[in-house]
Amino acid sequence: MPHVEQAHAAAIPCASSGSTRRARKDPVIIAAVALIGGQLCWKAYLLSHFYFRQDDFQLMDQALSRDLSLSYLFTINGGHMRPGGQIITWIMVRVSLYNWSLACIITIALLAAASLAMLRLLLLLFGRRPAILIPLVIFLFTPLTLPGLSFWATTMLWLPPTLTTLMALDAHVRHVRSGHIGYAIAAAAWLATGMLFDEQSVLVPALAFALTSAYFVPGSWLQAARQALRRYWRAWAMYAALTVGYVVLFLIQLRTSPQRPISPGRLSSVLTLASTMLRVSFIPAAFGGPWHWFVPGVDYGYTVETPGVTQLTWLLAALIVAVSLWYRRHALRAWLILAGWFVLADFLPVMISRLTEISATILGEDLHYLADSAPILGICLGLAFWPVVGEEQPYRAARPAWVPVAAAELTLVGGFFMGSLWSGAAYLNETSSASTRSYIATARSALARAKPGTVIVSGTTPPIVMYAGYLGRAAQTSPVLGPLAPQSSRIRFVTTPKGVIRNLMIFDSKGRLRPALDVGATSVSPAGGTGCWPVFPTTTRIPLSASLFSYGWIAQLRYSGPATRMRLQFGSAVREVALPAGRGDIYVPLTGKGAAVLVRRLSPGPSACISSLTVGLMYAARPPAIPSGAVAARGLVSVPGRGSRTEPKP
Repeated sequence: MPHVEQAHAAAIPCASSGSTRRARKDPVIIAAVALIGGQLCWKAYLLSHFYFRQDDFQLMDQALSRDLSLSYLFTINGGHMRPGGQIITWIMVRVSLYNWSLACIITIALLAAASLAMLRLLLLLFGRRPAILIPLVIFLFTPLTLPGLSFWATTMLWLPPTLTTLMALDAHVRHVRSGHIGYAIAAAAWLATGMLFDEQSVLVPALAFALTSAYFVPGSWLQAARQALRRYWRAWAMYAALTVGYVVLFLIQLRTSPQRPISPGRLSSVLTLASTMLRVSFIPAAFGGPWHWFVPGVDYGYTVETPGVTQLTWLLAALIVAVSLWYRRHALRAWLILAGWFVLADFLPVMISRLTEISATILGEDLHYLADSAPILGICLGLAFWPVVGEEQPYRAARPAWVPVAAAELTLVGGFFMGSLWSGAAYLNETSSASTRSYIATARSALARAKPGTVIVSGTTPPIVMYAGYLGRAAQTSPVLGPLAPQSSRIRFVTTPKGVIRNLMIFDSKGRLRPALDVGATSVSPAGGTGCWPVFPTTTRIPLSASLFSYGWIAQLRYSGPATRMRLQFGSAVREVALPAGRGDIYVPLTGKGAAVLVRRLSPGPSACISSLTVGLMYAARPPAIPSGAVAARGLVSVPGRGSRTEPKP
């Protein structure tokens, strides 16, 4: 290994304007830029078929309802503290709410920056050799990142930290080779930026130390680690200070959050998770798999084994590792670094945060947990086969003839590339965001056409949009659809209708507004054919068509007559109700049980008349609906504005 000052000039390509001009004509650079451009076009096409889903709406609702305060920025969501993602979401929803086009632009910009950062780091590590195109292709096209791109909340977790990790490693390697402290400061700045998006960035200093001791300091790995600690102590001190500060802040915030680390449970679940993540997800995806997907809903896919092909990838992985160990002197270090990242960055966080909530098999088949490993896979593959710039005696065996090597490389890379395109096309064929996109577009149209002052019962969104069993109150239509109402509409959402309401509506499963209908036990026709039950000072018993169990019901009374006050009793529930003069419907929430409702007038004067009474729950009535049909999921939905009023949340 040459002295760091001697390696500096060779290690940092394109340092002068002359080398920059040469880079523009370098076939390796041209090919790399073409690959990056092709990847961006492919990813843009993939993104055009996706849409916001599940947690995305919860995060955007939080961004709309809160100021840009420290409390909001450092809120822990899903076990993650991500102020950087919170800022981006907060700005995005105020520019244009539920605008997937805008989200795609941000994603493509980050992908472009991360791709160029990967190319920059590969050039720094290995120089302008054509072989760097292999790890670059793997990083650009691996299906490891595919499900994570289809989910905005996860995209903001792994994509910005991928960019900051690559830039931090680039700056750190430049510091190691040049000794300039400015590069270490730049690496620390990138490290701090990554921590704003995901706590996984605290592992980047360990990754930098592993790479430094393994490939930039001579001697055995243990001796090199000791020398690296002493030689670059200023960099390690800065990284350690940032890491410790972040961990302390995270632990403080975690104490105020209901989300805590959990016991992984049974050892069998831990082993199933590890095995599934490695065998079914990581290794096949490293070769362009999984080729087919398990789609329990309609808009998100999980990896599945493709019999024969999946097992073949295990054999190919073992063969590649064996060849690298025979050929490359320090190949084992690269594979150990990759394994360490897999365990510390991907497996352990899932084990301690999700394993008792979700099936170990499903967790292991979810590729978005492995998206951050894409650049580490490419870097470690390169280190396992090719020397870094200036490395002495990198090989333990004579280099084989270039023709069979090139043929093997082209075969593997070509197979990976075709497999990745196949996996991407299969993901599009087997998943669809059309239902969610149509639901939001239809709801937007319905709110634009609704009468001013309309009152809407807030129900749960369809599970395809937000699954209430997991997201709870965040899955109500009030926070999800309420912000889409025009500001001048005076539309109001209520959780439970109460009092006299003349235009009560509710969203159906397609996003259309329909009249809200109280469905349950209805009143039996009164004796004598009068058509109503008079509200006398004495108690009137109104029998129901069925006996109801104790629950939180809504009583809907259709009445006419002068203004009066009455006492309503259902089982043990007693309410005083004010009936305005005229005709109308009045809604009374109550918790009770029984087969009849008792009413009695409390104020003097003529009696009011109750023509019908229902005790039940609110559902969407049959047509008419607003709009009459669901809006087709064509194009990308852009929804500006926010103007509805909602009930205060308890």
